[in-house]
Amino acid sequence: MSKIRPEVANRRIESFKKRFGKAHLYLAYHAAFPLALTPDLLYRLWANFQYDIHGQVLSIPWVSVADILLSSLCDEVGYELYEMDLAIRKELLKSLKEDPDFDKQRLDELANFLLDYIHLQLRNDDPDIKDLAQSQRWTALAYVLPNEAVRELALTLSKLDQNQDQAEILRLASFVETVAEPLADFEALLIYTRGMGSLIRGDLESAKTQFTRVKIYQNQIQVAGINLLIPEEIIKVTGHSLNDVRRSEKQKAPTSIIKTFSSQAVSRQKLINNRETSSSRFNFSRVIFVSLLITGFVAGIRWLGILENIEISAYDQMMRSRIAEGLDSRLLIITIDDDDLATQRQNGESFIGASISEKSLNKLLAKLNQYQPRAIGLDIYRDFSAKEPDLITRLQQTQNLIGVCKGSDSTGNIKGIKPPPEIPPGNLGFSDFIHDRDGVIRRQLLFMNQETTSLCSAPYAFSLQLASLYLRPLGIQTKFTPEGNLQLGKTIFPNLKSRTGGYQNIDANGGQILLNYRSSKEIAEQVKLTQFLASPINPSAIKDRIVLIGVVAKGDSPDTWPTPYGVLLDEQMPGVLVQAHMISQILSAVQDGRPLLQTWSLWIEVVWIWGWSLLGGLLAWRFQHLLYLTLGSGIAIAILYISCYGLLISGVWAPFVPPVIALIVAGGSIILVKLQPPSANKIIISQE
Repeated sequence: MSKIRPEVANRRIESFKKRFGKAHLYLAYHAAFPLALTPDLLYRLWANFQYDIHGQVLSIPWVSVADILLSSLCDEVGYELYEMDLAIRKELLKSLKEDPDFDKQRLDELANFLLDYIHLQLRNDDPDIKDLAQSQRWTALAYVLPNEAVRELALTLSKLDQNQDQAEILRLASFVETVAEPLADFEALLIYTRGMGSLIRGDLESAKTQFTRVKIYQNQIQVAGINLLIPEEIIKVTGHSLNDVRRSEKQKAPTSIIKTFSSQAVSRQKLINNRETSSSRFNFSRVIFVSLLITGFVAGIRWLGILENIEISAYDQMMRSRIAEGLDSRLLIITIDDDDLATQRQNGESFIGASISEKSLNKLLAKLNQYQPRAIGLDIYRDFSAKEPDLITRLQQTQNLIGVCKGSDSTGNIKGIKPPPEIPPGNLGFSDFIHDRDGVIRRQLLFMNQETTSLCSAPYAFSLQLASLYLRPLGIQTKFTPEGNLQLGKTIFPNLKSRTGGYQNIDANGGQILLNYRSSKEIAEQVKLTQFLASPINPSAIKDRIVLIGVVAKGDSPDTWPTPYGVLLDEQMPGVLVQAHMISQILSAVQDGRPLLQTWSLWIEVVWIWGWSLLGGLLAWRFQHLLYLTLGSGIAIAILYISCYGLLISGVWAPFVPPVIALIVAGGSIILVKLQPPSANKIIISQE
């Protein structure tokens, strides 16, 4: 029952309109429809009813949700539970119905919306939530299926004990009064609930007045085919005057009425079920359609290379996050740092155009050969002839020594760097690195056709030459597949294509593979040049290993390169360590089965992106509360990251950034679609 008079209700509504404006009032019209309000329910009303029945935007701000709940139009009756006084609800619904921009069509849309909203709440184990949901359902049915609402209410009343369930009878009587307008044609129910309410409150005269307005047979009245018992108190005070009706008139149609309402109930329930089923299918098909559109859009901008930089940044982050794999015991790196260079100068050793003197190099090679390394890699440019005879002879006769030269760059301005003339051509490898547009080395070049003008004619990379020399005693030879891919033993190194993973339209000439770095720190055991020359050697530290000799000095022109582990100068990796990573990748793939980094085919990547786009749409379809949607999307993105991270560890560079974009955009698109004017007067809300 109403606690305030109609004139007070009108003053509150007018005051609310003056304070907040007409757009706020529009949402208040809609908020008056449910029996009770929660912040979630009112937010969904705001999200679903942004247009009038003609498709015109209502421009209702999102803050109106809080403004209404905290205004004088609503009273807080529980935790996050609000209600409007009956007088206020009646005035707002009256205004809604009389407004030509809403009319009765909007009432039907609100009823359908509310039926969908409370669908899962009806099965809740909490009796309070279930009772409120049932009342909300009856409110909606009163507008779209009043016969069904009346029958359910009458059936519920018939099951109550008039002495023990008086509180529940009063609650139902109060509820019926709130929906009296759409149930005006069902006078018997209104009279019965009003009469029972008066009787329970002790107003016997008012109750008698109500019950004298209906026909009673055998102390019962019939409502929608359900017999409702008249209390004994009413029978006693009215005597037999209420039964002064012919028996034949009373017995006309109980059976036929029951049959009629029973068949109508079945038909109406089928109508409700069919509406729910078709609505779900409609929404799911819309989600699929939107997700496909978003997938096409994301795949298109990815194809154009717009996402390349951000994809590669995400790839670098995952590379840095991997657990270090430990040192590669097949390698030993002899480094030449600034202290080594200073020591050579102090000893009066002269070196021109190189980072190691002829005396030190000769001594180093002589000492190494004593311990039988399987391969020696001299990662130092020497494009001039040696002057010391012993060094010349040693360079010519050391069969397991691989030297370096540099091919031409892509501009053709540099013709490269010649190899040491003493080293046989078969023992040379080019040291050229392939870097991306940002200067970072993420790819490894295994072989290439050198330009005719290049000073370096070596067809194979320095790293491949050393790895092949190491594997040769094991019977593993270098060969090529019919597709032109390098093969060592059973391991095939597939050449990159111009569009590979996050790369779009790169120069894929030569035999290129993705460089699967082993560790962000040390790749293998390292020893300084002066320390190696001056100290006793453990033979097992050199025998059957690959010994790399290279410069790590940070002088005026350091030989350092940006990698996924660092781009700044002090974070860059010395070239000899990059070569060590490349050698280790080849050996680990052939001997240990360590996965090479590969990518999926274009269509698998598109399906992968579509799957996450579809998930984003489904999340937005199911969760409309901003908090739940944000939480669900965050969990989905976290799962996506973990999945891509796990795939990277297993050797697959799976797209991460495009699925994230697809998931977010698809979810946002579904929300926007749901804000569009409803077609066929249907509004669907999915429950969490």
